[in-house]
Amino acid sequence: MWFRRLLRKKRGTTLQQPAVDEARAIIRNNRYFSLATSNGGKPWVAPIAYAVDDAYNFYYYSAVNSVHSQQIRANPLVAVAIFDSTAPSDTADGLQLVGHVSEVPADHLPQIMDLYFKQSFPDETVRLRWLRPTEDFMGSAVQRFYRLIPTQIFKPDPTSLKVDIRLPIDLDELRRIPAHPTT
Repeated sequence: MWFRRLLRKKRGTTLQQPAVDEARAIIRNNRYFSLATSNGGKPWVAPIAYAVDDAYNFYYYSAVNSVHSQQIRANPLVAVAIFDSTAPSDTADGLQLVGHVSEVPADHLPQIMDLYFKQSFPDETVRLRWLRPTEDFMGSAVQRFYRLIPTQIFKPDPTSLKVDIRLPIDLDELRRIPAHPTT
């Protein structure tokens, strides 16, 4: 490992590409993130199931009166952690994100709901049990769909074993390959 790292440095390349590829895999292979919000005084964290579009925007739905939804209305800047909590400590990997959250506009709901429910429930029979009409997420309904647009993404540096150091992920490079490429 140390020899490959030294070789990369000598050749003038960076560790960015493997980190970007690993970030894509973490996003694809997980279904939940921890969403951290604050209203300026009271922090909050919530486990949230997500879907992701090809530009790496994240979508979820939640009750409008939940603590995190109320705090987002006051302060749309959020932090997120994505990780596999079942992974052993010596192989665990994850991401930290910073971004802005907003409600999905009503005219975008059909496409976002389709994306969300197809990713959440790949089996069509199961999906049909969970599908809901767009009216359940607009007007006086108690839930909304939200979009999180990342502004920064970080992942742990696998070469730093004694001190946790994080690597910034180049968002443009991440978005170069869609989150769910068609085969």
